[in-house]
Amino acid sequence: MVAATTFSAHAHATTFELGGSLGADFNAGADTLLVLHYSDGTSQDLKAGNGLLAAAGGGIMFFDQQPHRLETQLTIGIKYSSMKPTNNASLDFVRVPIELLAFYRNEDWHFRVGGGGAWYVSNSLSGGGALNGDVKFGPALGAIAQADFVWGAFAVGLRYTLLQLRADGADRSANANSFGLNLSYFYRIPKPRGGE
Repeated sequence: MVAATTFSAHAHATTFELGGSLGADFNAGADTLLVLHYSDGTSQDLKAGNGLLAAAGGGIMFFDQQPHRLETQLTIGIKYSSMKPTNNASLDFVRVPIELLAFYRNEDWHFRVGGGGAWYVSNSLSGGGALNGDVKFGPALGAIAQADFVWGAFAVGLRYTLLQLRADGADRSANANSFGLNLSYFYRIPKPRGGE
């Protein structure tokens, strides 16, 4: 009876997590929002999907004592891209995504794979100087697929984001799909003694 009770508690153990992630998203068929031309003859395409992403949040690890686990994470982040620095203009593209992801996690093989949804609650393209002005994009729902190598609290891997953004007043959406690299660390909060 004691052995059966102990096994059941371990099999259904859950652990809470706190942490964050850093990532870089690259164009994956995303539309070009602007083409910038510089005085030195060079140009830059500002894509709807590109950007650096920093996020923080929490999660829950289910079946924490087993090699096969379910991991869920909820984060809020900032995704940022910009034009090349100049002395007479600036342009910043800022997006704020809330992500809810779920993963199958295998501790023996050190990988996790999963996906979920992303709600881009705020999206703006803001210019200064010669590019003075703001363009707002409405909130948008996207989908994410992700695969990571995991080692303890660390994870590094690849993700694909499927997303459409529509500027206020525009008659069509811009493709903002992206392919990204992701690094994360989520600290597992220890259980109180006697709480298992």
